[in-house]
Amino acid sequence: MLDFLLLAEQCAPTVAPQTMAAIVQVESTFNPYAIGVVGGVLQRQPQAKDEAVETAKALEADGWNFSLGIAQVNRHNLPKYGLSYEEAFDPCENMRVGSLILEDCYTRALPRVDGDEQRALQSAFSCYYSGNFTRGFQPDVSGKPSYVEKVLAQADVEPKAIPIVPSISSREATKPQRVRAATAASPTPAARTPSGPPVDHTPVLLQRVDAPASATVVTHERGQVDAPVTNEDAKPAAQAASSSIVF
Repeated sequence: MLDFLLLAEQCAPTVAPQTMAAIVQVESTFNPYAIGVVGGVLQRQPQAKDEAVETAKALEADGWNFSLGIAQVNRHNLPKYGLSYEEAFDPCENMRVGSLILEDCYTRALPRVDGDEQRALQSAFSCYYSGNFTRGFQPDVSGKPSYVEKVLAQADVEPKAIPIVPSISSREATKPQRVRAATAASPTPAARTPSGPPVDHTPVLLQRVDAPASATVVTHERGQVDAPVTNEDAKPAAQAASSSIVF
């Protein structure tokens, strides 16, 4: 497991770790393989990096706009920051780019609010979400909190650890178990009962928000259906100023 706050300090040093944690909670709930489709929704989220990469490539080929990774960086920002899809699903690289986008938003917001840091930060949240300083203050659904309100509500969120494949312990390593060859099978084949696909190969399906029909995008990794991560608009594509620190 990776400690999120430690990772944020290393990969997004110009943004306060707790601020980054609040954004990540709202954007992906700390899921490094999350994909949010604009105008659509995945039936389930990818369960592994390979599946996430293949799903992203399929979505791009079909012309979809989407954001991806732990900080939900929009796909149109990847070329600007030199990220491939494989790199975009790396938590450190994704947070690095996400922090640069937020930092740029914050730097541009400061003079708009006479240097008020907290007002600038809230405007930066809106900018991070929608590319402008106003859309994030407006709720997507009447009576529901706006994006900025959602992030502010996570100010004290307890960051989740990010799962990774552990390294091998030399002390606990054992020799692979030998497997004896099976005896010869009977020359008369046994009858086989047809069966459906295994439950752990549930496909990733894409469905437009306003349409009931679904279309298969990727059909290979196992995993249960997760709640979709959605994202309203594309993130801004401006380069961040390296001297600013977001609180």
